Amino acid sequence: MEIDPRRLAGMGARLRALREERTETQADVAQAVGVHRTYLGRLEAGQKNITLGVLYGLADHYGVPAATLLPD
Repeated sequence: MEIDPRRLAGMGARLRALREERTETQADVAQAVGVHRTYLGRLEAGQKNITLGVLYGLADHYGVPAATLLPD
């Protein structure tokens, strides 16, 4: 099933906003969550689909419910 690129872009924008609010680099967040920095960058750019493990890892890192990271 193909995911609407606008949804990926929306999730990426939320991830980037949370990271920038905390003044963290992509490398900081990637290391904390256990993913490669380029993978996180592609998520933020809306170019990559997220796995559930990474979704929950990012939610835990940012202290928000996982649903907060998903687009409407």
